Amino acid sequence: INYKPKFVFPISNRPSNLMQEVYVAGFPFGYRLSTRIKVTKGIVSSLAGLGDDFTRVQVDAAIQPGNSGGPIYDVFGNVVAVAVAKLDYKYSIKEFNSIPELTNFGIKASMLRSFLSASNIQTIVDTSKKTPNLSQAVQDATYYVSCLMTMARYNEIKSKKVLFNEEQVS
Repeated sequence: INYKPKFVFPISNRPSNLMQEVYVAGFPFGYRLSTRIKVTKGIVSSLAGLGDDFTRVQVDAAIQPGNSGGPIYDVFGNVVAVAVAKLDYKYSIKEFNSIPELTNFGIKASMLRSFLSASNIQTIVDTSKKTPNLSQAVQDATYYVSCLMTMARYNEIKSKKVLFNEEQVS
């Protein structure tokens, strides 16, 4: 998107801690629920994701479709992870014979910093002081972005072996 936010969160330089208090901001279920940002609170419940994926953290703050890409931040307003997934209930029933509750995942800040650095994007240094008016900062820094691709178009593209034909190759 071509938009400059009013506020940019600093990205944490410190690794997350087990039981660290976190908040997740985003738009669960998109605009179908409402156009207002939602924030949930929880803790870092594991320093690894599913299958010991050490690029992720597990949090018990609620994450739904629509939170993906949103910040998971600490009490100071530092991004400690980016929301990416929740444990799929069908997988959980099949593998664990249980419905998952608050088993959600984010990509760690260290991975985010590596990606941004490789893309030559400067980041703001994290802080150990609370962001003034964190509630307003969350609203000023978190935006809803929607993909306009339809499922029919997605399935059409997915079924193709290549996304171009020979006439388009020079």
